[in-house]
Amino acid sequence: MRHMPTITELMTAFPAHVEETTTLADAARVMEEHGCHHLPVMNHHEVTGLLSRADIELARRPGHPASELSELTALDMCRREIPAIDLHVRLDVVLDQMTRDDFDAVLIMKRDRLAGIFTLEDAAEGFSAWLKKTYLPDDDPGCA
Repeated sequence: MRHMPTITELMTAFPAHVEETTTLADAARVMEEHGCHHLPVMNHHEVTGLLSRADIELARRPGHPASELSELTALDMCRREIPAIDLHVRLDVVLDQMTRDDFDAVLIMKRDRLAGIFTLEDAAEGFSAWLKKTYLPDDDPGCA
């Protein structure tokens, strides 16, 4: 019998993160440097929120009270209610919860400390890898 993978097999371990006081302009630079769409927002070692590129784009829209990204902090725009999942939870359970609760990312915790992040992008990459492994022959040159 094959085993059901845990979230640790597909999550991004030790993700880039920002402090609550980081400006949105600086957070956008961190996302660009690390090629990510989500940043945990921290108060020292405690996670207080999750900032996404969509949150930053919302702040850039005309009519937003702040005229520049340097006037807002990560804490000002981040989502505060983010599921925190233990790193030993099965992958199917996490995917079901994300679908049910309409989350595009969850934080992965180990003893109340941030251990990783799992996003819909991670899920898509994992599914793609599984499809290739399952349906393409090992000697297929298009399979890398």
